[in-house]
Amino acid sequence: MNTGVVILAPYLDFIQIMPYSGRQANALHPNESSRILRFEDIIIAGKLMSMGILPNATIQLVRRNALGHTLIFRINNRFKIALRKDEAQTIIVEGA
Repeated sequence: MNTGVVILAPYLDFIQIMPYSGRQANALHPNESSRILRFEDIIIAGKLMSMGILPNATIQLVRRNALGHTLIFRINNRFKIALRKDEAQTIIVEGA
C-alpha cells in the first residue's frame, strides 16, 4: 500500500517550479539559519518531506566538507542531515 502520496498531498503546492524568489540552501553560510520556502525537484522533495523536512521548517547550515560537495544541515534545531550539494540546491529558502 503506497500512502506516500496521501501524506504529502497537503504539501504538493510547495513542490513546483515558480519564479525565482529566495535562494538555494547551499548558499547559506555556516551557522546561518533560514526558513524553507519550497522545493524545486519533486523527487528530492518527496524524499526530504518523508524524512520530516517540510516547508516553513527552519534550516541551518552547520558545516560543509573540505571540497564543499557535502553539507550538514540542522532542521528545526532537532536533527542533522547530510545532503549533497545538488540536493541542497533544490531547497529554496528565504533571503536575497
